[in-house]
Amino acid sequence: MFEASYQIAHITDHFVLIVDLDEGRSVTTDAERVVADLYSAIEGGLRSRRIYYRDTEGRFDELRHQGGRFLGYAPCTNSQQDFLASLLDNSSPKAPTLS
Repeated sequence: MFEASYQIAHITDHFVLIVDLDEGRSVTTDAERVVADLYSAIEGGLRSRRIYYRDTEGRFDELRHQGGRFLGYAPCTNSQQDFLASLLDNSSPKAPTLS
């Protein structure tokens, strides 16, 4: 099966926000590879950055990780949902797509 395709929409010192592009596997089902991929792709690794993603249904959740290893999922609160959605509504030019 194909790997998940996603786009990095926002990066700060505290978190990375990605969007599932709904091509191939979902970010949810390919989470281990997605976390490892981000760890390698982001200069200096993820460090303590949280990874948030918008799934194919438009909901935001967190991919928990440590040292580039996927640990599990965490749901975002309603206020986190609103904040992350606002970042996508006001985003600057799109970052490259990764798959």
